[in-house]
Amino acid sequence: MFRLARPCPNCPFRKEGAIELMPGRLEGIIDGLVRDDWSTFHCHETVHSAMGGEWDDDGNYTPSGQEAMCAGAVIYLEKAQLPTVGMRLGRAMGVYDPTKFTRYSDEIIEPYDVDEAASSTVSDGNDCPGTAGSCGMDPAAAASAPSVPATR
Repeated sequence: MFRLARPCPNCPFRKEGAIELMPGRLEGIIDGLVRDDWSTFHCHETVHSAMGGEWDDDGNYTPSGQEAMCAGAVIYLEKAQLPTVGMRLGRAMGVYDPTKFTRYSDEIIEPYDVDEAASSTVSDGNDCPGTAGSCGMDPAAAASAPSVPATR
């Protein structure tokens, strides 16, 4: 899960060179990660690879288990001091070392106020199935899904 320490050249969390996403999508990813610390955001290069999962005819993604957490998301969450449950467990079990990510932290966007993340608009997620937030969910279901408060 934490095998990627360096963000991809077009990681959506990069300050420069980030992949272009639909308006509000990055905020939706961040919102999902902040609201639900049990969630993750898979690196697009591990999702869209031979080791990645399966896509059904409706565009829904089923993970293979070979995906890795997005290094940009990891760095963003560390900068925000909001590691996910997986990151905290990985640290406790010795399989995740946050210091291996720090050399790239200047390349990643700065965290914004958690209250802003909690109130941001979440996209329908159809541009990035298999990841955090409402991705892969019907917008009505995502809007009515229970959420974890933004402050942990």
